[in-house]
Amino acid sequence: MPIPLIPVVSALAAGGTLVPHGAGGMIVTSTAGYVSGTYLSTSAIGGLLSAAVASLGGGALYLTGAANSIIGSAGLFGTTLGATGIKGALMSAGILSSTPIWIPVAVGGAVVSGAGICGYGSYRIHRLRKKIRTAKGGSEAQFTEAEAGIIERILRAIGKRAT
Repeated sequence: MPIPLIPVVSALAAGGTLVPHGAGGMIVTSTAGYVSGTYLSTSAIGGLLSAAVASLGGGALYLTGAANSIIGSAGLFGTTLGATGIKGALMSAGILSSTPIWIPVAVGGAVVSGAGICGYGSYRIHRLRKKIRTAKGGSEAQFTEAEAGIIERILRAIGKRAT
């Protein structure tokens, strides 16, 4: 079954919300009720998750390459700690600018908390994909509001990229 992305993204952009459907799968609802043509079956949701996970992996590779160029090479994270030779002496004397030690500590804390958030998000997506895989052939899985929220955020991101 093809994924009805255009009507689903249009309905979400118009103020709709993705909710679990009583018969399984998900559908977009608005103030007037269910929006016609926006039903997502379990297999369609599985295909959408596969595409989203593949694109997120590419973004992570891009960001890790950018992180290496941001850190710099003078001492430990651009601080005077570990800077050697003439450059280290000039940085210690204050002639060459260096990064205050609290900046790499703060960035490290942000990286650790960001990794935790990403790890929890990937755990939730993993559980959702497992639920889809274990659905018996031809039957629809029953989803929760939280799972509908995950899929809705993915669809809204796809809609933003398309426009």
